[in-house]
Amino acid sequence: MSRTINRTINFGTIGTVQNMDLAPWAFVFKTSLVKDPGRFLGDRVTTPDGRSFVYSKSSAACISGHGCEFTDTGVVAITTLTVAQSGGGLAGTQVVEIPAATHAALTLDQLQGGYAIVYNGTDNNVDFLQIVGNDASAENAALVIYLEAGVSQAITTSSKVEVFANPYSALRTATSATLAKAGRPAVPVAAASTYFWCQDDGMCWIAPQSVVGENGGIGCFWRHDGSLESADTALAVTTATNDTSQYAGHTVAGTAAGNGPLFKLNG
Repeated sequence: MSRTINRTINFGTIGTVQNMDLAPWAFVFKTSLVKDPGRFLGDRVTTPDGRSFVYSKSSAACISGHGCEFTDTGVVAITTLTVAQSGGGLAGTQVVEIPAATHAALTLDQLQGGYAIVYNGTDNNVDFLQIVGNDASAENAALVIYLEAGVSQAITTSSKVEVFANPYSALRTATSATLAKAGRPAVPVAAASTYFWCQDDGMCWIAPQSVVGENGGIGCFWRHDGSLESADTALAVTTATNDTSQYAGHTVAGTAAGNGPLFKLNG
């Protein structure tokens, strides 16, 4: 895999009007067990009506009428960079060498699209940068990551680092009130290790709880299972343990008991 930053394809730009039966972004409504060689996890497509889709990979099956959730909790917890860096670790370096720490085995460039937080070791001035690649590493072994830009501060043996995988590399149908929701799959995802597009903004339909859209309950929060809960219910003093504090968006038309509702997902 070549190392690169993520890309956005915006189909909303002004161009030549064409008559067509199939939109040029119709590929977002397909899944595959094989990664598209022209895509990277985290790449984004936006359509003229404002919908936004992110190229993703499943860690389990995903229901298209429910939200799916992020399941990766991090790769390397905060670790002091006790090893001397190649090239002196000067400000501007895009390579960070991490000493042996607890993590799973990693293949070449598996962390592309993930994130690194590099602390200077004395205060909270940090560099928060996307990872464009990594060397292969055995379980709990030393690790080398490559960043989208150079660090702003020199890396010393008192500097610290945290590493996160690409969050879109492990999505599943929501099951937990403690995991953040990513959006809704554009189409059903049958199994783990499937590549698909996750909608995180724009018009859609997501399974609503009983009073969504009624009595002023326009705003909605995610439920543990990826369904929608009216803000009136989710923010009540007696909030159920299955309601989350993550805002999902708002109804545009209809109610759970009637037509729809048509829902505006907020990324």
